[in-house]
This record gives sequence, structure tokens and C-alpha cells, in this order.
Amino acid sequence: MTGSPTAADTTATSTTTLEKTERVQVLVDAFRARLNLPSAVTASIVPENPLLVSVSPPSQVDGAYGLAFEGRFLERLSDDELKAVVAHELGHVWIFTHHPYLQTEAGANQIAERLVTRQTLERVYAKVWPEGAPSGVVARFADAR
Repeated sequence: MTGSPTAADTTATSTTTLEKTERVQVLVDAFRARLNLPSAVTASIVPENPLLVSVSPPSQVDGAYGLAFEGRFLERLSDDELKAVVAHELGHVWIFTHHPYLQTEAGANQIAERLVTRQTLERVYAKVWPEGAPSGVVARFADAR
């Protein structure tokens, strides 16, 4: 069926996005507590994110870091993979709050491995780069130990 979305379609989509956002936020809050992160972190689902998932610096309004998840990418993740993505992104927040000048993907993965397995992180990388990682990324990930 084609045509413009109805009010019911829009409401259903908004409710689904809200439910997904709440589900991700619960996970973010649980992992933030396990990492003893003092700063709040707010999750959101966005229509597009060139990075698929990204961290933004603390908001001037509420002082919370922001995690923006691209909706289509989020739908492709299993529960364990979602946990790995959240753990990795919170790894970036941990680095921002402890060693801001040492920000690396490998460092974020090291922090993430406090919460999830390396194998799950590797499955996520396979989804991020289905045709193979950009030159050197896998090596840097492997050297993160």
C-alpha cells in the first residue's frame, strides 16, 4: 500500500521508537553504573548517523553525554550485539571522563571488555564493515590487549 502515513502510522512509529529508546536507555544506565561513570548519558535513536552510533560531549543544558543510535543499524543488532555497542560507546565516555587525550577505538574496546566479550565486539565489527574493515582497523583492535 502506498500513500502518506496516517496519524495512526506516525503514532505507532513514535511509540516503537520511544520503546526502543527506553530499552536502550535502561541498558546504558545499567552499564554506566557498572563502569562507575559519574556523568549522565542519554540515549537517542536518530534516522541517520554516518557513524551508526556516536557519542556527543556533555550537553550544556543537563551535563549529560549523548549516545545517538541510527535506527536501521539498531534493528540489525541482536541483544548481545546491542550490549557490545553500548559497552563500546560507554568506553569512549569512560575515556572522556578519565583520560580525555587518550581517546582511541582500541581503548574504548578495552573498557567495553569489562562488560561484554571480545567475540561479541568482533561480531558487531563484522556488521559495521561487512566488506572488511578499513585498512589497519582490525590490527589496531587486535593490538588493544
